[in-house]
Amino acid sequence: MKRIEHTKPHAEAPVAAVDASSCDQAEQAAIVDAIDEADPVGPLASEADAARDAAEAKIARMGTENTFKLLLEFSIPALAGVAVQMLYNIIDAVFVGHAVGANGLAATTVANPFMMAMVAIAMLVGVGGNALCAIRLGEARKGEAERVMGNSFTLLLAASFLIWAITALALEPILRLTGADDVIMPYAVDFVVVLVAACPLQSIAFGMNNFIRTAGHPNRALGSMLIGTACNVVLGYLFIVVFQWGMRGAGLATALSWLVSAVFVMEFFLRKGSPMPLRRRNLAVSWRIGLKVVVLGIAPAVTELGFAVSAALENNLLSFYGAADPLGVDGALAVMRVLASVGMITFMPSMGIATGVQPLIGYNYGAKNYARMKRALFQAIGLGAAISTPLWLSVIFFPNAYAGLFGLPQGYMAETGWALILYLMFTPVLAIPIIGSNYFDATGQAVKATVLTLTRQILFLIPLLVVCPQVLPSFTPLTPVESVWFAPSISDLTSTIVVGAFLLVEFRRLRKLERQAGV
Repeated sequence: MKRIEHTKPHAEAPVAAVDASSCDQAEQAAIVDAIDEADPVGPLASEADAARDAAEAKIARMGTENTFKLLLEFSIPALAGVAVQMLYNIIDAVFVGHAVGANGLAATTVANPFMMAMVAIAMLVGVGGNALCAIRLGEARKGEAERVMGNSFTLLLAASFLIWAITALALEPILRLTGADDVIMPYAVDFVVVLVAACPLQSIAFGMNNFIRTAGHPNRALGSMLIGTACNVVLGYLFIVVFQWGMRGAGLATALSWLVSAVFVMEFFLRKGSPMPLRRRNLAVSWRIGLKVVVLGIAPAVTELGFAVSAALENNLLSFYGAADPLGVDGALAVMRVLASVGMITFMPSMGIATGVQPLIGYNYGAKNYARMKRALFQAIGLGAAISTPLWLSVIFFPNAYAGLFGLPQGYMAETGWALILYLMFTPVLAIPIIGSNYFDATGQAVKATVLTLTRQILFLIPLLVVCPQVLPSFTPLTPVESVWFAPSISDLTSTIVVGAFLLVEFRRLRKLERQAGV
């Protein structure tokens, strides 16, 4: 990219004109951006140049520095960020389980698919826009990258308004579909209504946070998540435990924590000298960019939406089979809330590393540096397995310690410990499907990423949820309820095999590209 050289003219002299005929479109955009951002007079110009050079260097190092060092630098904050995001959900469940009881815990279970659907819509834009932004930065098209980010911001707000409309029309029918009965419904409505009202804040706090990481500031991205989680812990304890505001208190604590995170995120993009400023002219949606954002965001959105659909089906199956089980319907749903929350903890390392490695993969793919890209992928999968395996072992050997965090009645503890083992049996291999499928999204191969996501969450898991409770009890000691809990483990194993096969084919394609480039 060409630099604009600033000289110190006389005070009355106009800024030198730039011959745009010799520049391509990306260079012209860079020139416009530079004129917008910098005062071309005297020391201020030098300061602006230095700040811009430093920001560009932070981005360019994704193609030069040691890949494992960059992986740790980007993944540790991303890992912590994913952990923080999951804690939003888990904190509510812990406080509600102790202060409201089993009915409140069951209500968070039936509300969970709805909340996952909200996150899926935000991810459709936030993750897709971030992937496209990283690719454009790798192609040295910073002006286009900023336009992608501006479009993504507008689309995130539009998605929030869509959620408002859907909720106003069909909240209770949706909660019925996710497993709520007449006893649980009031608890679930109190919880969800407050969160839906604050969904634009959630979209900004989580959707726009991805772009901070891609701009080369992973620690800042982590900070926005940490400050929100700290607020959620404090406010959750006050509203739920101290003030006894019940489910509405749980929702209000989470909504206010989203507000704090959103303010922290927007300050990064709106402050003077931001490396990725949010400009007014980039907010107008280009349907060409919007379509690419949505296409690249389909895979992660389908992943989250698949979680929502499968969770809703699990809840309904547990309600059906739980009626004839000693646990009962509310007991089966309360145990399921523990499984989902602990499952988040064990899945978290691979999900966080997948988020952290995405800009590295996208940047080097855009720069056609395939060797660095593959190295980063292998290192990410290895790191994910190395972190998740000890967590998985702690659940296998001490399941009751995890179950006890949620205030379940003592009569549920033994069944919950066994359920955790069934539900998380193949966790150590999950780094392959989670990070592997994310690779295809990071490199702009949205169709493959979507197909792989569908295999794990839709094509495999949903049929297994239906078939396992009908088949497994006939030749194993598992009950129908336990078979529902075991189905996700079978799906994890099969999806690992499929993603591994896709990656082998992809590596052959990359070798051909490297030979063509003479590498």
